[in-house]
Amino acid sequence: MQKIILILFIGLFLGCAKYQLYDIDFTQKHFSVEIDGVMHILYISKNDGYNFAIFDTFGVPKANKVLKDGVFESTKFLPRDSFYELLFIESLEMIDKDIKHKDFVLKDKRIKMVEL
Repeated sequence: MQKIILILFIGLFLGCAKYQLYDIDFTQKHFSVEIDGVMHILYISKNDGYNFAIFDTFGVPKANKVLKDGVFESTKFLPRDSFYELLFIESLEMIDKDIKHKDFVLKDKRIKMVEL
């Protein structure tokens, strides 16, 4: 019985991951994001938290989330996808380190991100 409780506790602890809190001074940023050759536009604004919205070339939203207190929350009725959360964290790291262009691989997808 104790093993089951321990396993449940560890599963709960690992499932509630928080992201690093950033304190970056900006109001709004725009990025061109190429994911496996498909272009997207990423908008980030900072209010009470960090607001992220990513759209494909037809203007269809792929993800719309808010990062507040280290936790992402969806602001629209879009499917949950942790890929975009990791992409949003990468964009915050670019802003924090003042990087204008970055090529990287994220979950087996080639990403090219350029600040506009």
